[in-house]
Amino acid sequence: MRKLRNAFATLLVTAAAAALAYLAGDALLSRGRTLPPGQTRTVESGPVSDEESLPAPAPEAGRDETGTAVPGLETTHAPKAGRGETDAVSAVSAVFSGGLSSDGFADRSAASSYAFSQLSQEDRLLYEELLSAITGFEEKAVLSVQDADRIERVFTCVLADHPEIFYVDGYTLVTRTLGEEVLEVAFQAEYTFSRQGAEERTALVKKAADDILSALTDEMDDYEKLKLLYDRIVTGTEYDRNAPENQTVCSVFLYGRSVCQGYAKAFQYLCQRIGIPAVLVTGTVEGGEAHAWTAVRCSGSWYYADPAWGDVDYQPGGARESVDYGYFLVPSRELFRTHTPEACFPLPECSDMADNYYVREGLYFTDADLEQAGQALETAMREGRESVTFKCAGREIYEKLYEELLTEQRIFQYLQGGAVSYAASEEQLALTFFL
Repeated sequence: MRKLRNAFATLLVTAAAAALAYLAGDALLSRGRTLPPGQTRTVESGPVSDEESLPAPAPEAGRDETGTAVPGLETTHAPKAGRGETDAVSAVSAVFSGGLSSDGFADRSAASSYAFSQLSQEDRLLYEELLSAITGFEEKAVLSVQDADRIERVFTCVLADHPEIFYVDGYTLVTRTLGEEVLEVAFQAEYTFSRQGAEERTALVKKAADDILSALTDEMDDYEKLKLLYDRIVTGTEYDRNAPENQTVCSVFLYGRSVCQGYAKAFQYLCQRIGIPAVLVTGTVEGGEAHAWTAVRCSGSWYYADPAWGDVDYQPGGARESVDYGYFLVPSRELFRTHTPEACFPLPECSDMADNYYVREGLYFTDADLEQAGQALETAMREGRESVTFKCAGREIYEKLYEELLTEQRIFQYLQGGAVSYAASEEQLALTFFL
């Protein structure tokens, strides 16, 4: 009996100590800091500064084996920091906007479900929970999964599928524990706009996109539609690291200035608006610089498109805008010469060439065919193009075509004048002539 009374007293002391520890602790840490489950932090009384997070609401009480109420402890897990470059693609502190549904907020359709489709059934449920919490502007959403790394990975998948969600900048996880036991993990999105502000901004983005989409016709096939969208993004946007909201679609559609992720998301957004599946891909390019581009499905096959790298300016005798199609609808073997993906989900197989720009436009050379070159130059001049690029299937073909047209100067059989401006890329096996 004495042992029973002593055990009961020990439980009461433990409960009281846990309650005091809870009351002395700050349940919610500022973004970017993490404490182990159950640990508390003492906060001085007084006003909360701009750099101090407000404490979370008191957690529900748990119960010990004796039936005595014991406060549950709350801690936080903040997502990992991004790379920090102006043009970096942060896997966690990313940006969202309203979506493709009639009210302007994100839903999940076939065009915006690629990353979702690569998840397990359990992670698909988590994906739906995160998407619902974000687009519903929920202050706190209890999740079915407690593993922080899984939550981060699935959150990244949501971002990859939904370029239209621009009003979230990261998140915080709030963990409620009882002793060593985790009772629940809740998700708190960090919003950059109020719901009303997001709705108003979404309407502006939609209107700007509608102006571009109005140029499409029912007679166009997927390739023709995607080329028009690619052209509009490239020629209508200036690459600017100082552009406002440069990681979002807003930078392109509202300001006309952006960086790689803004270009990629804007192109992805337009594709999804017309029902063409597209997903954001992040990784690095030469030199290890963080970069973003798009995987898009065209006529049933997947390709890569990098509109930021398609944006070039050429200036002999005055500035002239030009579009580089070397990164439009290309297979993996072409893009991965310069781009290295770092996706947290399996990427689509991109091996087809049927709708590659150079193949469709008769500019893909499987041998050093001067007749094909002459016809391509004639067509480009007749259509008033500023340049034309020949893409070669292999290095031997590239070297032979270079020798015939430039070293032997047979280019002047097709172009008038005593000089010709050109650019040669051994890496891309391409010759560009400026007309």
